Amino acid sequence: MPRILFIDDEPINQQLVARALEPLNCELFFAENGTNGIAQARALLPDAIITDVMMPDITGYELTRILRRETQFSSTPILILTAQSGLQDKLQSFEAGADDHLTKPFEASELAARVMAMLRRVDAARMAAEAPIQEGGRMIAVHSLRGGTGCSSIAVNLGVGMVSLWRRPTVLLDLTMTAGQVALMLNMTLRRTWTDIVRYSPGELDFDMLTSIMASHESGLAFVAAPTFPSQAEPIQPELLYAAFNLFKSKFEYVIADLPHDFSDPAIQALDVADMILMVATPDMASIRAVSAAVDTYQKLGYPKEKIKLLLNATFPSAGLPREKIEAALGIPALTLMPYFKDVFVSAINYGKPVVTENQKEPAAAFLEDLTFFLSKDKHKTSRPENPTETWARVHKRYLERKNK
Repeated sequence: MPRILFIDDEPINQQLVARALEPLNCELFFAENGTNGIAQARALLPDAIITDVMMPDITGYELTRILRRETQFSSTPILILTAQSGLQDKLQSFEAGADDHLTKPFEASELAARVMAMLRRVDAARMAAEAPIQEGGRMIAVHSLRGGTGCSSIAVNLGVGMVSLWRRPTVLLDLTMTAGQVALMLNMTLRRTWTDIVRYSPGELDFDMLTSIMASHESGLAFVAAPTFPSQAEPIQPELLYAAFNLFKSKFEYVIADLPHDFSDPAIQALDVADMILMVATPDMASIRAVSAAVDTYQKLGYPKEKIKLLLNATFPSAGLPREKIEAALGIPALTLMPYFKDVFVSAINYGKPVVTENQKEPAAAFLEDLTFFLSKDKHKTSRPENPTETWARVHKRYLERKNK
């Protein structure tokens, strides 16, 4: 039975929330002000917290910021329930670290639905962390030395795609430490980032610490965000990142890493640990030159050729270099060519909705689902799942259609 703490100084609001949450069959606790709310939260460790904004002592924004600084509340869902309905009020809620914002007066069914959605995200993250991994996880590093090739979009969709295909623990790591985009692409609130573990030494790092900086998307995908602004970033020891990557591989079936467009410490540590480097290029001369430079560096770093996979992404409708000429120039066969999909990825980024979750009938979603299947572990690809997902069924159907042509 989930435990929910509601912090509000008005008894009538406590009664309204209690009635609204009756269908959830939860234990509901009350606090009449922010100070008492913080004390109760520390004592109860509730599964979710709902707080008003205007209270006699501290505001709900301040309360949320205080709790978010404490490890035990880093992933506790917090919903701010307030009469303040302006856009700036909502932004303040999210900037403070809240998961959701609902305006009074509220519909009882909507409040219950939002609380239930928050609890489901937490359950999905917990199940992902606890699920046993029989062998080391597969880590795929998505890399390009040139921006604009679609690396982040591909990484996000691979992460969500792995979860929807196999229902196995999957984590997405945003390693662009000075300008993270993954949280934006998932339409998720940025609460904690890599910078929250910089003070630890590699020997001190354990999975509980990593769990404290993870968040969970509604799809069940776990992710670690990077700071949005360079001013918020702090350098992380390469040894600490190496330890973190290996911990993630021991707990997750799939680890997808969205790398910066360089060979900085985060990029090199991820490339070293990765089982596969998915090198993304667009069919233009500048991008191909960047690929050539990357391949030269991979060779000097001692990476085997079979670890490197080239994905060509047609980000413009025409006039791209032919695939055959690109392969001949680089001496590397392309894994596949992603066709040009007009406006699909721009819309996905603007709305924070990964392509594979929106409309599975769209050609772009089908392409990404098939790509995700191809990059999966052999043990998953070569046998029918005991309980096939809808995504698996779509991929399998397309495979049979191609085979029978």
